Amino acid sequence: MEQGYGTTTNDDPDAKYNLHFSNQSVRAAFVRKVFMLVTIMFAITAAFCVVPMVSEGFRDWVFNNFWIYLISIIVFLVVSIALSCCGNLRRTFPTNIILLTIFTLSAATMTMFITACYNVQSVLICLCITTLCSGSVILFSLKTKSDLTSKMGVAFMLSMVLFSFGLFAMIFTLAFKWQFLYSVYSGLAALLMMFYLAIDVQLLMGGRKYELSPEDYIFAAMEIFLDILNIFLMLLNIFGRGR
Repeated sequence: MEQGYGTTTNDDPDAKYNLHFSNQSVRAAFVRKVFMLVTIMFAITAAFCVVPMVSEGFRDWVFNNFWIYLISIIVFLVVSIALSCCGNLRRTFPTNIILLTIFTLSAATMTMFITACYNVQSVLICLCITTLCSGSVILFSLKTKSDLTSKMGVAFMLSMVLFSFGLFAMIFTLAFKWQFLYSVYSGLAALLMMFYLAIDVQLLMGGRKYELSPEDYIFAAMEIFLDILNIFLMLLNIFGRGR
């Protein structure tokens, strides 16, 4: 039966099937694009971090040019806010790709300066733990029947509680040298980032209460990248050993 202007997908089973198949195809292409971008972003970050690990001269240069780290933080924050708050920027090609590239380079630079302060063994251990945890969380979010996207309010409240605890931990660490509070904070932050990762993966995959539009592939890639990167950095705070 050919679908005409007065025919809905409810009237035509074939049209309903074709629409469902089309939606599945669009969603699958969206997921592939996002994970491809995330892979590229982590490849760039890893390349930046490897250089000071294998070159002592470059590592010394990193320590002597701390101002670059400060600039990378500013650029990172500005671009992150722009991509998060301005839908037109993250959906307009090639502006979105350019901004994502700047975001990735600034994040990679920040991570390079941070990892340069730790020995290679502890960085690799934290990388392995992050890979295992992230893979497990992604698999769980795909297999569970729970709709984690409906728990975004809970995640926000937990973030506020963690922020308050972070201020408390910082004050007591500086005043009384209670370093264990910083480790506790990092552990709780890593767990919260895993929760956010599970939510973001379900937003990406669709079929839940809330889902991302295929036009938001830049935003999705940025969110998943940040979730995993923050897990790694929090674990590095706990298990990392200085040079």
